[in-house]
Amino acid sequence: MIRFILHKNAERRCKRGELPSGICGYIRCFDDSHLLSRPLDEVRFVVFDTETTGFDTSNDVVISIGAVALDGFKINVNDSFEVLIRRDSVGDSEAVTTHGLLLKDLHEGAEEKDALNGFLAYTGDGVLVAQHADYDVAMINRMLRKRYGFDLFNQVIDTASLAKRLEKGPYYNLAHKSGEYRLDTLLERYGIRLYDRHTAAGDAYLTAQLFQMLLMKAEKSGIKTLRDLLLK
Repeated sequence: MIRFILHKNAERRCKRGELPSGICGYIRCFDDSHLLSRPLDEVRFVVFDTETTGFDTSNDVVISIGAVALDGFKINVNDSFEVLIRRDSVGDSEAVTTHGLLLKDLHEGAEEKDALNGFLAYTGDGVLVAQHADYDVAMINRMLRKRYGFDLFNQVIDTASLAKRLEKGPYYNLAHKSGEYRLDTLLERYGIRLYDRHTAAGDAYLTAQLFQMLLMKAEKSGIKTLRDLLLK
């Protein structure tokens, strides 16, 4: 209900001309109320990753976004997105070194507004998928709130939570096994070779391979529609 109200408020802002036309195009994507009833093989999933200057959602910033789409169960490498965001300063963070980026790379990146607008145009009403998705969504939402005053309207799936649910059941307690559902651990468990790790595009593609396997596992367990995947 809250999502519905916020969406309607954003639509009204578009009608009053308060938001750019490209952003309004993203907002209007969500007029289709039949998304939840779609079979899994008819859903466009957008697997994405953000690389940031740290892990503080209040103070750190996004330096790159990578994404690749799945059309149902198939990874579509031709349907992908990658952007480096211009940052004139990243403080004393070690994150840039970790991601293999140089400060001069960030100086040549896209303006944050253009990067954000491009990501929304690419995503549309696709279902967002990420490893530990709450963090990546929070980082995108922070930029969105600052510029446009709303959060992402997309449905979101967290691969760590989905893997836990499919393997252990919905009530499995991770408190004593916190490393069991780290991305590296899951990739190893599902036989996915680590390649281009710790870049936005690389991590998005690795997570897409993981999600592809989880989708097949979900279907075998009786999950047939997006509503089932989100709620069951």
